[in-house]
Amino acid sequence: MIAFRGTKVVYVPTTLLAMHDVVTSLKTSICFDGRKNNIGSFYAPAKILIDVAFCNTLPKDELFSGLGELAKNAALFGGSHAQGFADALSKESVDTRNGGSGEEFSLDDATLERLVYLGIQAKMTVLATDAYEKTSGMIFEYGHTVSHAIEKAYGDGTIPHGLGVVYGMLSSSYAAQKMGVTTKEAQKEHDELCYMLLSKWPLPEPKPTADLVMSLAMKDSKRGITAEEDDEISDVLLYRMGDVVPTKTQMLSKFPCSLIAEWLELMGFPSEHESCVKVGKVSEPPLVDEDMSGGCSGGTF
Repeated sequence: MIAFRGTKVVYVPTTLLAMHDVVTSLKTSICFDGRKNNIGSFYAPAKILIDVAFCNTLPKDELFSGLGELAKNAALFGGSHAQGFADALSKESVDTRNGGSGEEFSLDDATLERLVYLGIQAKMTVLATDAYEKTSGMIFEYGHTVSHAIEKAYGDGTIPHGLGVVYGMLSSSYAAQKMGVTTKEAQKEHDELCYMLLSKWPLPEPKPTADLVMSLAMKDSKRGITAEEDDEISDVLLYRMGDVVPTKTQMLSKFPCSLIAEWLELMGFPSEHESCVKVGKVSEPPLVDEDMSGGCSGGTF
């Protein structure tokens, strides 16, 4: 699209993800040449018009995608953000909205309005002082390193972005616990919140190989910010929900990529190499006590 200088832009988002996550950022971009969000611009709209009634037309996957980024905010900020997410996804709330069956999933307008408000609040609180998401705003990349890799490995459009992010969050919480950055109790609390959503949307089978996901994760667009070695990878890490590990490298922390390889195998991603873990596929948060070892070299698993 070519626009004349001075053209005014008004955003009218029609998905839950766009309503609280996309339009709240100056960053608008597209994916190109196998990489995420690498062509775009920073341009503020004249105004944003949000009507949650659009969400009544969305398929379940789109609703879940928007909820995924809200799960990320819940983990980053805790407090009212975690409570709002939990209230919307609790069994009691789901049953109430669906005649007690719990078999379908929908969000009423009041719940949607509260969730959108919380999502906008989360973004504006940070972007008010980092509009271009270069420093503190990078916390919103939490879970995105592995998310982008999983999405790409499955093929564009297969894994809704917000859901991919929540799986990526699980990988980062696993790495944080294995390194002693977070406790098992804090990891459990974090992962249980993630599974409130993921239990309703398991990854489709067959899964891509762990080798493919790792090779894509090692080419993430954020790579280089933390000056990773060939056997390291980076993402935002948490001490606990609501407590981000601060760093001088745009809030990103680097850690051994073998931890992500271990997590992928625990989640049932097949490997073309000999298994580097001693346990099998899991369906709940992978809180594993066994001593594990594994490795990555040359940027691949």
